[in-house]
Amino acid sequence: MNIKIKSAEVLEEILKDFFSPRDINEFKKNFLSSSLKKSRQSSESVSEGKVQLDFELPTDFNLITKIDLLITFSADKLPKIKFLELLLFLSHTTSSAGEFATAIDLNKKIIKQTKNNSLLKNIAANAYLSLGEIYSRQAQWEDSFSSIKKAYSLFKELNDSKGCANSENLLGTIYGDMGNLKRAVAHFESGIAYLDESVDISLTGKIEINLGIINNIQGNYHSALSYLKRALVNFQKISEPGRIAEIRHNMGMVFIKQADYTRALVEFDHALETAIKGSFAQTIGIAYLSKAFVYALMKDFRLSEAYLNKAMEISYKINDRLSIAEVYKVRGIMQRENRNFDTAENYLLTSLRINRELDNKLNEAETQTELGILYKLTKKNKQSHNAFKAALEYFQKIGAASEITKIEELLT
Repeated sequence: MNIKIKSAEVLEEILKDFFSPRDINEFKKNFLSSSLKKSRQSSESVSEGKVQLDFELPTDFNLITKIDLLITFSADKLPKIKFLELLLFLSHTTSSAGEFATAIDLNKKIIKQTKNNSLLKNIAANAYLSLGEIYSRQAQWEDSFSSIKKAYSLFKELNDSKGCANSENLLGTIYGDMGNLKRAVAHFESGIAYLDESVDISLTGKIEINLGIINNIQGNYHSALSYLKRALVNFQKISEPGRIAEIRHNMGMVFIKQADYTRALVEFDHALETAIKGSFAQTIGIAYLSKAFVYALMKDFRLSEAYLNKAMEISYKINDRLSIAEVYKVRGIMQRENRNFDTAENYLLTSLRINRELDNKLNEAETQTELGILYKLTKKNKQSHNAFKAALEYFQKIGAASEITKIEELLT
């Protein structure tokens, strides 16, 4: 399946939501000519039974061109608020497809047009929040924090409890990605406090996902699955496939921790199937990566390599630096298991360097553990001890019981 297949369907939905039938016909006739028809015909020829590894994620110049034309068409057709809402919707669409540069430009356009207009604060706040999420996906933490704080400040001025809760949840997600679980939980709790004033199924579900991830990291697997299953029910109620794919992936991660690789692969397959249908680029990439990791643990290196190549391809295209670092870690594990120790060390040290550059303490500690195992195998006892100690210090700080036990056993 190919993201280009989705562009016609995506555009059709946008047109229906924002324009009258007369305006839609005018746009298609004067701006698109026969391109929509051609895209629809091509989609019918695509088999739904495509193997996961056949998936391609090209830059969708077709979709981007249509969006550029739609913005030009809409500027004089829609009232200003409706036009800005369209831009915000388009930013979410392009972000989900991994077209981050386009999404950033759209949000910046919104912010420029809402500047110093008190009547448009809510739209500006949502644009800043969207920017913060996009920057976080690329591990641009400083830009992300700056954007989210601006969003939160505007939501506060508007007494928008839901907006404040979303801001807190995103801050918690970022601190979780960076491995600072204490601050992550603090922000999730602040987000939950706002839910007393504004009950929202989607927002509740997002926080449940994050609490599931935190509990998995800390080794509380039963609690992790409980949170994730509740989130799954919530998002199934409101039919949000992007979140459903994300939850399935995170359930698979819990099963990896429990060494139940068969169930993990089932969940990753569910995640991939949903993400590919919806063209959710980042989830597709991390699901490939997670399948590669499972196959490496199962010593099926041929399949692991195939999925790693797909993960790296997508991670580079959407500039997902966190996933790129993880690809190097898994490659290092594979090379270590094949007893190519020098190559394994190079991959693991590359993963370590990138995680340090991104200030990702959790992934850094996980990579240190793998380095410790490598050095232990190669009789580099001092280096092994130092790597294990560095990892152990972090896992003790966050209370990751299973990781602590594992490293203490390796040290003895």
